[in-house]
Amino acid sequence: MNSLIQHAKDTIDKHYDKSAHRVAAAIRTELGQVFTSVSVQGQKMHLCSEWSAFVQALMSESVIVEAVAVYRNPDGGYVIYPPCGLCRELYVTYCPEAKIILGKDEVVSAKELLPKAWTRK
Repeated sequence: MNSLIQHAKDTIDKHYDKSAHRVAAAIRTELGQVFTSVSVQGQKMHLCSEWSAFVQALMSESVIVEAVAVYRNPDGGYVIYPPCGLCRELYVTYCPEAKIILGKDEVVSAKELLPKAWTRK
């Protein structure tokens, strides 16, 4: 868990821009691969960091087992962010058993984030 959080921190440190990139996600697959991405802020839309990392993991054809998103404050501090509603739906649809890190000592399965959700199966 701590190494995945560190991957997200390293990614946001490398790509931080307070007007465009403030959140990074890190996703681990069952093969131990880690995919990272940053949020993208446009004039009319915002793309959560989880989506790009998720697509990279999905294209690896490996099962997603763990995920985290980390926000970087302008002062350089970090906050672990829980997934937004759309990201929760993404996780529940494609990897309901994946462990989602919500805090330093809090981890839940994706399906716990969105109870009674529609599923593809």
